[in-house]
Amino acid sequence: MTGTTTGDLSDVYEALAAYISGGPRPGFAQVEKLSGVRLQTADEHDVGRLLLLGALSARLDGGGSIARGLLEVARRYEDSSFLYTGRIIPRVREMIDILESAVDGRSSSALTAVADHLSQGWAAYRCSIFPDAFARLSLELGLEKEADAFTKTSFTCWQDGLLAAAANRPSEASEHFRDSLDRYRTYLYHADAAWLFTDVIITELIAGRERAAAQIYDEQFHYVEEVLAQYPVPDSGERHLFQIGDVQSGGYHTFVESATLHPQGLTQQDREVLRRYVRTSDFLLRACRYHSEDDFNAALDLFSFGWTGFPSSPYPHILQHVADRYGSRSAPWNVYRTAYARWHSMLRLGRAMPKSATLIQAAVELHERLVYAGMGKHAAIALLDAAVVHGRLHGTDSTAEWISRYVADLRPQIPDLLRAAVNYLQSGERSGADHFLTPYIGRRSHHTAPDLIFAGAFWHHHDRPAHTEVVLYGRLLTIEGVTVYEDAPEPLVDILDVLGTEFRRSRQEQRDVPLLSAAELSSRTGRTPAALAQAVRRFRNRARERFREATDWNLDPDTVIQGRPGYRLNPATVERFCRYPEPESPPCAERIAP
Repeated sequence: MTGTTTGDLSDVYEALAAYISGGPRPGFAQVEKLSGVRLQTADEHDVGRLLLLGALSARLDGGGSIARGLLEVARRYEDSSFLYTGRIIPRVREMIDILESAVDGRSSSALTAVADHLSQGWAAYRCSIFPDAFARLSLELGLEKEADAFTKTSFTCWQDGLLAAAANRPSEASEHFRDSLDRYRTYLYHADAAWLFTDVIITELIAGRERAAAQIYDEQFHYVEEVLAQYPVPDSGERHLFQIGDVQSGGYHTFVESATLHPQGLTQQDREVLRRYVRTSDFLLRACRYHSEDDFNAALDLFSFGWTGFPSSPYPHILQHVADRYGSRSAPWNVYRTAYARWHSMLRLGRAMPKSATLIQAAVELHERLVYAGMGKHAAIALLDAAVVHGRLHGTDSTAEWISRYVADLRPQIPDLLRAAVNYLQSGERSGADHFLTPYIGRRSHHTAPDLIFAGAFWHHHDRPAHTEVVLYGRLLTIEGVTVYEDAPEPLVDILDVLGTEFRRSRQEQRDVPLLSAAELSSRTGRTPAALAQAVRRFRNRARERFREATDWNLDPDTVIQGRPGYRLNPATVERFCRYPEPESPPCAERIAP
């Protein structure tokens, strides 16, 4: 979110903000009488923030409560807006109740709690009007708290910790993370607290303090066990307390979200979320103690699985410091090539007409990696995805031959999904075969996994992919899921950085991708034109060789890089170019929320 409310509610928000900044007292009827028509197109976070600002503003200068009218506005929004998700407004109702109690009871701690709850997931909270609003109300109540007291919250401390950790300042980061952790525990954000324990452990490992990290792990383990013992398992059908995965609403983006300020029970899924971070810490400690890449990958996969925003978050930068200290220099640990990324690559590979052995090898390696991380159900789904793609490309008989050895593991874990896959595979190429794919996609959607259809996994074997995905995971280069280089040559990485930047910028600006002359590319990469030509020629030969080995697709030389009359990523065939990490892109704590 930005510092102000957008859309049809901006004028009301700005009037309240102006009053807090010293302007005239507004008529609060404009807030209480907001029509359903104005609310229909508003983002839920914007509505919630406006309601809370209205409640806060009304109590300034000795004003009375308008909570009842605001709650009626919330009800109208819930009833009328298609954009209502039920994740934000219920929490705002609770915040308004706490705010009213804070004012009536002149409670400094309750007022601070409201500010902390409000800041969650809001990257621009510190720049908003709210810290000043809380501070003004606090002074009027005789509590004498400055704006800084309402700027420093569990979320903003976590943001500061991320920036320090990414910049390799572990001691500073640890202080911020510990402060954030204490606040999350105070305000009962149990999933966030479990996450913050892992953050503290990471900073101790970056600093080389393994014994201290182990002590924090013991605290994390006992904290989670105490939380699990404290809350009952609710009746079936009860809503999960923790929403995990990519949650997007307007400008708000989060990965773990608590559905209420006052947890009453923890579902089995909630319990798995808490244990997930304990397991992540355990693998991290083992990775550093034994210099084990497998354990590091398991920690990486548990921490990041299902989080598509992970590569552009500060965490790869942070975990890279761990990898640099404890990993192998001859075979560096790759913080971007997660199991989730490998799964996505496997599905993209289905577009490139992979040979049977190539697809099976990719599936088995992914399955083994997920199993090692303790993600057995996801491992089973990944294997089944590969079988579905393999069956389309190479027939049911050859698919059954290799997948049968895993059926004993698949059947008890994902029986319905397995049945749907078998029905699809047995439909063969007859008319209406794709109809049998729908149940598989529907059942699969209940699980966290890379997108199936838009990854292009279900092209007929005689089709060729019209658009290609090129991804650099550090120095590991893939084209349409095929690994071309485990460690790409530096000249090629420089070339792709420049051409990729131009490609993405042109697509964002909806203009033609420019052809860069040899002289211009030479200037921007620091390589001679002859060296550039040689690097491109070697890359093309390597890519064609790898595709001949792995697929039945004869890769044209110009598929990725055009070389005449200038250099560019081919806009006719390249659909997507990704570079992790982004060149010249500093880690930003505002990109995500825990």
